[in-house]
Amino acid sequence: MARNRAKEVKMKKMLLAIWAVFIIVLVVFGLLVYKKREVVEQDLKFTTRFSYQTNANPDINALMITYLSAMAASDQDTLKSCVTDPSQFDNMATVQSQSKIITTYSNINCYTVEGMDEDSTLCYVVSNISIVSIESTPLDIMGPFYVVKKGNNYLIDNSMLGNEVNDYIEKVNRTSDIQDLYKMVKDNEDKCAEQDPAFKEFLDRLNN
Repeated sequence: MARNRAKEVKMKKMLLAIWAVFIIVLVVFGLLVYKKREVVEQDLKFTTRFSYQTNANPDINALMITYLSAMAASDQDTLKSCVTDPSQFDNMATVQSQSKIITTYSNINCYTVEGMDEDSTLCYVVSNISIVSIESTPLDIMGPFYVVKKGNNYLIDNSMLGNEVNDYIEKVNRTSDIQDLYKMVKDNEDKCAEQDPAFKEFLDRLNN
């Protein structure tokens, strides 16, 4: 009898231990699910809140038109006036090389998203580009540019952005609206390549 009693006690202890472990696992699993739900909800709120606006700020549009015109013309002084760190255009070799290939930016449209604070804006620029010796004028997307307001002026922040800002930009990049912009440009590029063998050859060289 004593032996049976000891077995019963031992079995009950084992069952209690198993239930304790099971309850702990359930609690941990519940916490993980809750945290995951919070992340998903935050992402959904972020996506809803940060849908882009099109050509919403005439001053930012003017800045980007000036900047891209200066890129095409390899205009050093104007480029320096458009950015927070003019020294980055002390050496114009890269700009000069690019301006020999892309000669014009036209039909410029700015797709803007709120920045980290009220004086900053993310700007994605979509325009048609003219490429030397190629008839097609495909769409191109540039950016995002981190545009900041300094007094009454807007400038492109071309400095080393902090981790927080870069993480924010990556999050905006992943939103469906911004991904749709990239798809629109890619679809147009593919269409131009189908219709213009010279442009297709240019793309093939570029990709290789």
